[in-house]
Amino acid sequence: MFELPTVLRADELLDKAFGRAGKATTAKGKDRATRSRNLAVAKVQIAGQTIGSTLRSYVKGFPSLDRLPPFYAELIDVLVDRGRLKKHLGAVDWAADRAEAVTREAVRKIGRSELGELLTLRKAAFGRLASLVDQVSGDLDGLVEARKALRRLPNIDPNVPTIVVAGYPNVGKSAFVRAVSTGRPRVAEYPFTTKGVSLGHFERDGRRYQIIDTPGLLDRPMEKRNRIERQAIAALAHLADVVLFLLDPSETCGYTIDEQTRLLASVQDVFRDVAFVVVENKADLDGPASGHPRISAVRGDGLNEALDRVLERLTSRAPGGAPR
Repeated sequence: MFELPTVLRADELLDKAFGRAGKATTAKGKDRATRSRNLAVAKVQIAGQTIGSTLRSYVKGFPSLDRLPPFYAELIDVLVDRGRLKKHLGAVDWAADRAEAVTREAVRKIGRSELGELLTLRKAAFGRLASLVDQVSGDLDGLVEARKALRRLPNIDPNVPTIVVAGYPNVGKSAFVRAVSTGRPRVAEYPFTTKGVSLGHFERDGRRYQIIDTPGLLDRPMEKRNRIERQAIAALAHLADVVLFLLDPSETCGYTIDEQTRLLASVQDVFRDVAFVVVENKADLDGPASGHPRISAVRGDGLNEALDRVLERLTSRAPGGAPR
């Protein structure tokens, strides 16, 4: 979803900066003293500018955390903790400012120095720059980990009508998503917490829709979910235009129809303002009917009719009652 810069850890950044500085071996000047002084200035400038500009690129490369759509704001909280990420970015931004200030100060001193002081001043500047980077070493590590997490965010478009598929495990949610997404972009699985979310797309009458399977998130009562799961569900509540709830009357999913019905009531409580369509899957298996339309995601029976019902219920997006 986000194009994020590659973040170097502290030792890698210092290797990059001082390696570039070390490649400067000559400088212009009218005499030996001037050339030596100019070379020392060049080395400090290269090292300092490399550190400052690299750190600044990290701050600019991460998304503005205060202007994210609600879905991504919730999801980033799930994955990395926005408050902590802000702290890391603020520390790195401070270090970029300080690196530039240290460089300016060192350049001024070197420009007024005697020949015998050049090496000492250059080493002192390098030492201060290294110390700055070391001070934000933990913040750079935090950005490295945040980048790994944010790069895995699903590319969900909040402007595209969204169907959330819910139900207990093994009722056929993933099979349904894959079946109705046939011929469209391949369904991709993204880590949401320790679980996964599958995202698929399909078109109907020239309009594009996205459909989300939620394994492991909506399959147990709200009071048994941890904070991260609750936030993940809240994130989905910002997107859902309609919820398609699958029942398995055959109970081959491992849950009774009574348990599935109780889960339906729980999910409806989460998505209070969102339309629901309830269908029975696994029509290819023997099992009692519970009065809802029947489909078979495996054989393809009734899938078009189920989608017709879903699209009829699509209304303008309104977040469900996000769990607190």
